[in-house]
Amino acid sequence: MSKKSPDQPYYLKYRELGWLDRPLPQAPEFFPQKAIDRLCRIGGSDDKTDRISLADELRTTAKVFWVAAMSSPLGVQGGPESQTPDARKRTITSSVLRPAVLLIEALSDQNLTLLSEWPDELPSPPPNRHTLIEELTKLRNRTRDLVEVLDDRKRKGSAISQEFKIDFANALADVFERYFPDAQPSRGGYDRTQSPSSEYQAFLTACAQEVFGDGFKFSGNVLDEVAKLRGNR
Repeated sequence: MSKKSPDQPYYLKYRELGWLDRPLPQAPEFFPQKAIDRLCRIGGSDDKTDRISLADELRTTAKVFWVAAMSSPLGVQGGPESQTPDARKRTITSSVLRPAVLLIEALSDQNLTLLSEWPDELPSPPPNRHTLIEELTKLRNRTRDLVEVLDDRKRKGSAISQEFKIDFANALADVFERYFPDAQPSRGGYDRTQSPSSEYQAFLTACAQEVFGDGFKFSGNVLDEVAKLRGNR
């Protein structure tokens, strides 16, 4: 039987899109009973394994990372196409940051005479100028923060799609270790054969493909990084 799950896994925050809330595709049914039974066979579970709790955790984890994949340019099947930090920075700067800066300047007190309506009466309702400036300032600052993050990621040579896979694999590894403590313990290294012998690797691969399809795979580098994060347990 598994140990008690953490009350709030760190990755639950990924399902909150915040101010970028937008319509997403219809989420598939994650981890039906047939898939859970298969995963239990991979992990070598016994009658004490809480399959209901396992299914609940995997479905929650799947939904969280699915939302992230459908909301970010990660190149995951069904989601936005992958973009390099440089490409994203160029697009964000030209289409969001510069227009926001120009509008803030255009709505400032010193330029306000250009928008004078005297002596006419216009039919459309007036916007709240101060609210506009306040919200545009937030957008400008938020976008500048994102550009800095993208610059930092480029300097470190850290691809966001790679980070996503490491994060996802690490979350699945945590589930595996708690529900299948007696399975093959090796976490270090990577079995590069077509049929991995490690229950651990087979479980992670099966879970990932259950969520994102057969084309989604964890590379050796990804699994090696997860092994480092988990202390080669």
